[in-house]
Amino acid sequence: MNASKLNSKISKIIKPLGEMITAVFFDVDEGRETSKTEPDDTYLLDIVLLYAVEVDFDAAETAALKAVEEIKQAFKGKFIDAETGTWKSIELRYVDAVSEETLTYRQSQHLKKWRLDHISLGADPQQPVLAE
Repeated sequence: MNASKLNSKISKIIKPLGEMITAVFFDVDEGRETSKTEPDDTYLLDIVLLYAVEVDFDAAETAALKAVEEIKQAFKGKFIDAETGTWKSIELRYVDAVSEETLTYRQSQHLKKWRLDHISLGADPQQPVLAE
């Protein structure tokens, strides 16, 4: 599975959740610019799924937690070396599901939005897009 297939897989995980997942954020190497020079160097990746509180909080939380597990499995399948059990290229440190009421402004400033707008804009009916 190459990186574009992984992005597609994440899109397929998130798309059916509609308005329950309002954004996907990520952080690479804790926001620091680092150069990877050795073949064993990995990028550290953290992912946050932001889920809605107004539609149906319990359903949104349940859907987000299921998506967390599916995303973890997708990354493990792609980036864990089957022989050594170690991460290669990208190390997924965590995937968290966080409600819209829990993510602080400060936390959001350290994260980058995973561009999944094509899912929101392509849905029928069109889903809301998180403002920049």
